Amino acid sequence: MQRRNVVSKTSIPDGSSSRSKTGAVRKTTKRCSMLGWAILVTGMLVLMAVVWQAITLVTVTTRRAPQESSSSWMSQHQMMNEGQQKKATEAFPKPWNIRPKALSSTNTGTMCDKKLLSRSTLDKSLALGTRFLLKHQKEAGNFDYEYDWTTDENVDDDMEVRQAGALWGLSLIFHDMMDTLPPKADIADIMDTVANLHVVAVHLLRGFEYFVMQNSHILEGDDGVVMRYITYPGSKTHGLGTVGLVTLALVDFLRATENLPDYLEYKLFNPHKRNKLQQYLRELMAFLVTSHTSVGSPNFAASNRFTMWNKMLSSASWKTWDVQMDPFKVLSEAGPEGEGGFFYPNYDDDGNSYGHASSYYDGECLLAIIKAAKYLDYNFLYPVAVGSAQALYHRHVTKALKADEDSSETKGFYQWSSMCFYELATVEFFDVQQDVDYYKPDKFGKWLVDLALWMIDVHETLSRPKNTGYAYEGIVPAWTYAASSHSTSEQTTKHLQCTIEEGLSKLITWQVGMGLVENNVEDWDGQRGLGGVQNSRHETGLRIDTTQHQMHATILTRRLVYNDEITWPWRTDILIPNQ
Repeated sequence: MQRRNVVSKTSIPDGSSSRSKTGAVRKTTKRCSMLGWAILVTGMLVLMAVVWQAITLVTVTTRRAPQESSSSWMSQHQMMNEGQQKKATEAFPKPWNIRPKALSSTNTGTMCDKKLLSRSTLDKSLALGTRFLLKHQKEAGNFDYEYDWTTDENVDDDMEVRQAGALWGLSLIFHDMMDTLPPKADIADIMDTVANLHVVAVHLLRGFEYFVMQNSHILEGDDGVVMRYITYPGSKTHGLGTVGLVTLALVDFLRATENLPDYLEYKLFNPHKRNKLQQYLRELMAFLVTSHTSVGSPNFAASNRFTMWNKMLSSASWKTWDVQMDPFKVLSEAGPEGEGGFFYPNYDDDGNSYGHASSYYDGECLLAIIKAAKYLDYNFLYPVAVGSAQALYHRHVTKALKADEDSSETKGFYQWSSMCFYELATVEFFDVQQDVDYYKPDKFGKWLVDLALWMIDVHETLSRPKNTGYAYEGIVPAWTYAASSHSTSEQTTKHLQCTIEEGLSKLITWQVGMGLVENNVEDWDGQRGLGGVQNSRHETGLRIDTTQHQMHATILTRRLVYNDEITWPWRTDILIPNQ
């Protein structure tokens, strides 16, 4: 039954009737009049409060997401009615006319004098690393967290955000494989290629099923909007970085499968699965974006998420600057200390966010938003991306380095922010010069190069005894931007290039199967740990995040530095026998 607020009508005496009464009656009437006014005003205030609450708040229902199996992909899609299907796959408003900008080198003499890497070495390393990640994915869909290849034992430890990072690593590999495919081909000539793609796609879908379908909760607003967040089994505290990395995995997978060549239609997976993954991305992205401090700082309520999300969607439908810039200004300036907002790093089972800023999680979440805005139907989030990037740079770089020139906070933010700044620096606007003038993409290119020089010269990445594969996820994009920039000196560009050659060539020797570390183990069977990357030359534990970060650095080096050979890179004799 609908609850209604009923306000009783109270008669208010007029002056003519009161003149004929006695003083006692007039006094009683006056009291009644005052009482009537009080009741009326109180009733109106209650009614206004109820109406205001109905306008500003959304009723939120929290529940565990219904578990789905891989066999239910098709049935779930068929059960969706026509309206639900349209809502799950429809494009968002796209008020910003942006596209990726291709960079070309304008610098001469950018190559380092000592070439310690080669395309063939990078190809082999990536194929072996891919084999390792595939082999160490469990049947459930998550991964062996750490494996000691000398004792053939898994280490009893786990961390949800690194698990999600491994899934993103597979998605990056799949995207790289898809990106090198010829637009036209005879299927008979590329059977090995399709077989490799199918293997990786199957493992990715298994991972999505585990993280998104089986281990997540959803928030449902009374307006039909659904938000989803990951609840990794066994975790006492849920980290937003997990949501950010699973979102990144979905973004890069959906990018890779957006325009499949005709010869791959229905060869890798049923297209209906892609529609379902688009829906999951939409739900995760809504939760991710609305985990920002601007939504509820300092008192966070899950219902505020829906108010903010709907506001962003409505703002995107307007191409007016005062409305369009609002998310940018809010996210640039909001925050408990008035220094720019951040993403709450943790959330409880009910989807309520909390915690102090984390440079790791901030970077992971920001990168997910930027890539979705740049490559998929989410460019209405571009002001959110740029505003957050500026606020987080101020917090984790400017302020942090002022307190400590070799800040661990900046180190945690480094590779994530570098990938973010590369994506923002290589956005190309067209038709609207005002957007270019306001967002200034070149500013992010300067930050990208400056941070790479900090990583090399201040943090001294080449002298670090542990694996620093993460550093090259930032240094390689920085070199690419520097080599194409008229404002970067040739000396700086060479400095970046030589660091890549020296550093990554050393790290590759810490990978099992690349010719160094396995020589120290007499009883190695040629299979245990093949492709995994050690955290140092003498540590035999192979952690999934160490391998994932180094494989991404290898992908970037192949694509951006050693890109003279655009050929199918995968060694089928290495990859296929693993299955």
